[in-house]
Amino acid sequence: MTSQEQRVDGSQIEDSQVQLTQAERDAVSFQNSHDNQVTINNTIVRLSGQTISSTADWDWATRLLEQKQLPEIRKRLIDTLGRERQLMAVGLQEQLGWVGRSPLETERTLQVQGKDQGSLDPCQLLIETFGRDDIAGKLLILGTPGAGKTTALLSLAEQLVLGALAKPKTVIPVLFELSTWRKDNQSIRDWLIEQLYEQHGGNRKAKLYEQWLDQQVLLPLLDGLDELGFDRQQKCTQKLNEFARQYPKLVVCCRVKEFAQANIKLNTMNGAICLEPLSNEQIQTYLEMQQSPLWSVIEASPTLQTLLEPTTEGEPGLLRIPLFVTLAANVYDSQRSFRTKAELLNQYIDRQLLPEVRESDRRNAVEKRSWAYKTPELEPDWRQTERTLAWLARQLQQTNTVEILIEQIQPRWLETKQSRRRYQLIGGLIGGLIVGLTVGPTFGLIGGLAVGPTFGLISGLIVGLISGPIIGLIVGLDDIKPVEAFRIAMSHDVRREILNTVRGWVISGLIIGLTFGLIGGLVNGLISGLISSLISGLIGGLISGLIVGLISGLIVGLIVGLKQDLQLRSRPNQGIWNSLQSFGWTTLLSYPLGVILVFGITELPNIVVQGIGKGESMGVIVNSLREVFPQALVLGIFGAMFFGLGAGGGIACVDHVCLRFVLWQSSVAPRNLARFLNYCVERRLLQRVGGRYRFLHRELLDHFAQLPAPGRSGATESKPTSL
Repeated sequence: MTSQEQRVDGSQIEDSQVQLTQAERDAVSFQNSHDNQVTINNTIVRLSGQTISSTADWDWATRLLEQKQLPEIRKRLIDTLGRERQLMAVGLQEQLGWVGRSPLETERTLQVQGKDQGSLDPCQLLIETFGRDDIAGKLLILGTPGAGKTTALLSLAEQLVLGALAKPKTVIPVLFELSTWRKDNQSIRDWLIEQLYEQHGGNRKAKLYEQWLDQQVLLPLLDGLDELGFDRQQKCTQKLNEFARQYPKLVVCCRVKEFAQANIKLNTMNGAICLEPLSNEQIQTYLEMQQSPLWSVIEASPTLQTLLEPTTEGEPGLLRIPLFVTLAANVYDSQRSFRTKAELLNQYIDRQLLPEVRESDRRNAVEKRSWAYKTPELEPDWRQTERTLAWLARQLQQTNTVEILIEQIQPRWLETKQSRRRYQLIGGLIGGLIVGLTVGPTFGLIGGLAVGPTFGLISGLIVGLISGPIIGLIVGLDDIKPVEAFRIAMSHDVRREILNTVRGWVISGLIIGLTFGLIGGLVNGLISGLISSLISGLIGGLISGLIVGLISGLIVGLIVGLKQDLQLRSRPNQGIWNSLQSFGWTTLLSYPLGVILVFGITELPNIVVQGIGKGESMGVIVNSLREVFPQALVLGIFGAMFFGLGAGGGIACVDHVCLRFVLWQSSVAPRNLARFLNYCVERRLLQRVGGRYRFLHRELLDHFAQLPAPGRSGATESKPTSL
C-alpha cells in the first residue's frame, strides 16, 4: 500500500490509515487517497446538511480537533497496532435486532477486506456505513473482547475528524468514556457537558459546550458501555435511549455479551454492527503475513485446535479473536504451549519483560533516541513491574475507569491499614508543621518584633507536631484535588475576564468597606461622638474597600480568566505540576493582599484617620506608616503562603508527595512513577497519550487485576529467564 500526503485544513497528514480491528499489528486500513477524502467529505456534508451555525465557537472546535482529538486518536492506534498498522481481514455483521429493527429490513455483511460477502463494496470505509441513509449517524458497535470494537470506534473517529477539519463548521466529533458516567439520574446531555469542561476546559460562562449540544453539532463517540457494571449499564442504556430520541447523531461501543445480558435494546439507534470471529482463511493469511509457523502447529495440535471451537458460554474460540491471534503469533514457542487465555496473556507479559527481549528491542529500535531507563540494568524487575501494574489495574476496576493519571491517584488506593495509617500520620505531621510555620510567626509578630517571631515559631512548631498527626488520623483519607487554574496566556478573552472581575471586586470591596466602616463608626460614635467617628469609619472603609477590592479583583480575575485555555495533558502528573505553579502564582499575587489585609485594614485607616483628626502633618503620618511597614512585609509573606496553600494548590502538592512516599515505602509503586509507566509503554503493556496512560487492551487490565496482591495466597515467585 503506497504512502501519500495531503493537507486537511492546513495541517499535514502523512501515511494516514483507518483501522478496523484491535491487536498489536492487525487492522483493516484504507489508503488516505484523494478519493477516500472525497468520500469522507461527502458523507460529512450529507450527515450535517448545509446549515452552518454562526453562534457556535468553531475556532475552539477546530483547536480541539486539531490539537487534541486527531493526535490522540492516531497515537492510540499506533500504540495498539504498531507504526506499520498492518492488515487483518475482519468482517462486520449487521445485527439490526440490537436496535429494535427487524433483521429482515436489511440483510448485509460488510467485509472490509478480502472477498465480498454481501452487497457492500469490500473497500468501503466505516464512515460510509455510518452515513448510510437508513443509519443516518446513529450506530451501535458490538463485539467480543479483543475483536476490535475500540479500534473500530477509533478508526471511525479518525475519519470523522478528518472530514470535520476538511469541511469546517459542520460537525464536531469527540470521544468519551462512558465509564465516567457515575450519577444514575444524570442525563447524557448533562454528563457530556460535564465531561467536556473537565477534559477540555473552556469558558463556562459562555456556555460553550451547551451551544454545541443545543445546535446539535457535537457528535459524541461513546466507548465502554460494558465497563459500567450490570446495574449501571442498564440505567445508562435507558438514559442513552432518552438522549438518542432527541439527538440526531451518536455512536455507542459495547461488548456483545454484556449488552445482551443487560437485555435493554438501544431502540432509538438506527444501526448495529458486530465484529465477526475470524475464519480459518483469515487466520492463516495473517500468520503467513507475519511469517509465523503457528498455523501449521495449530493444524497438527489437537490442543490448539480446541481453541478454534466456540466455548461452552457461546463465545468464539480464543484463536478466532484478532487480539489473541496476534499475541499468539508474537509469543509462540515450541517449548511452551498455551491452553487458556490466562496462559497466553502470561506468556505475552513474560516475553515482554525478558532481559534478552528488552536488550534486543533496544538494538533494533535505531530511531529511538531516549528510553525511560538509560540501561536495561536500571529497569525494574518483573516482580516490581507486575506488582505495580496489578495494583493499578485493581484500582481502575474499582473506580470503573480505564485511564491512569498520576495526579488522580488517591489515598483510598492504599490497600492496607498500615499504609493508610502511615499516610494519615505523615500527612498530618507535615500539615501541622506547615500551619505552625505560617500561622505561628504571624501571631508572634503581632506581639512584638523582638521576641514575638521566635516565640511564635517555636509555639507553632510544637502545636503542629502534636496536633497535626492527631488531626490527620481523625480526618482520614481525603481526596487529593489538584488546582489547575493558571494558564499563562493573555488572550483577549483572558484580559476581558480579568477586567470584568476586577471591576466587580472593586465595587464589592467598596460596598463591604463602607458597610463595615459605617457600622464601626456608629458603634464608636456612641462612645466618642457620632459625627467624627462616623466620618472616620467611612474614610477607613473607603480606603480598605478600595485596596482590598483592587487586589482581590486582580487575583480572582487572573485565577478565573487564565482558565480559558484548551486543556492539554502533554506530560505525566501535569495536574500536580500545575498545582505547584498555581501555588507559586497565588502566593506571589496574594502577597500584596496579605500585607494589606493584615495591617492595611487594621492599622492603615486608623493611622490616616487619626492623624487627620488630630491635625498632624503628612510627615508624621508617613513616619507612622514606616513603623508598621516592616511588620506588614513579614506578615504578608506568611499570609500569602497560607493563602497559596489553601486556595492555590499547595495542599494538593503536599498530600500527593506524602502519598507517593508511602506508596514507595510500601513497595507498591516506584519512586519515579512516570518513568516506570513510560517503561511499560516501551514494553507494550501500556499505551500513552500525553500525560494519560491506559492498558494496551482491556483484557490485559482484567488479567493484571486478577493477579494476587503481595501477601495473598496464590502469589508466585518463579518466572522464566529466557526465551
